[in-house]
Amino acid sequence: MKKIIMGCALMFISSVSYATAYECKAYKDGVQVGETMTVNASKKDVAEAKAYSRNNKAKLDFDYVTCTE
Repeated sequence: MKKIIMGCALMFISSVSYATAYECKAYKDGVQVGETMTVNASKKDVAEAKAYSRNNKAKLDFDYVTCTE
């Protein structure tokens, strides 16, 4: 049982250590919509997907999302 718990803890720590904070902005017709949000992800594509999902849940009207480190 200890090995299972230790394995899960190590997987969690290793996945968090590779996450990078990205600043993401949503745009509509080339103009920023809403506020800049911070998203933690391993890659830019993943960060944009997360930001896209969050903006959809907030029911913002936007065309696309871009993220930078």
